Amino acid sequence: MNNQLKEEYLKTIFHFKKVINTEFGHNKKDVLSLTDLLIMQCIVDGKNSVTIANELGLTKAAVSQGTTSLEKKNLITRDIDPDNRRNLTLTLTKEGTHQLNATNDAFDMAFAEFVKDMGNNNLEQLLKLMRKMTSIIDE
Repeated sequence: MNNQLKEEYLKTIFHFKKVINTEFGHNKKDVLSLTDLLIMQCIVDGKNSVTIANELGLTKAAVSQGTTSLEKKNLITRDIDPDNRRNLTLTLTKEGTHQLNATNDAFDMAFAEFVKDMGNNNLEQLLKLMRKMTSIIDE
């Protein structure tokens, strides 16, 4: 096994994860982690915790932890569903809507710049390789 290649792989994955999770939105005031953003987008789409967990490949506990954190930040509310008391209704607050919109706007601008710099063909190749890598790792 090529140890230098292994080390470069691990460092690159670590750096990629750090960039995605901590710099999403390019250090703007209204920065959400990728997980926060995806959970909040699912909430806007009217999805419940179980559906969110299934769609994002998270455990129900991770979604619960995420929604608790978002609620503490006053970005969402969690209310008992009047039709089924075992379920929670998740809703974005005014601040949550503001931060989601700001993060989406920042992402759209950053993504457009990324595509311009990367090029469509390279991006498509990258996505193909990332899907292959994810598939191999998931086995």
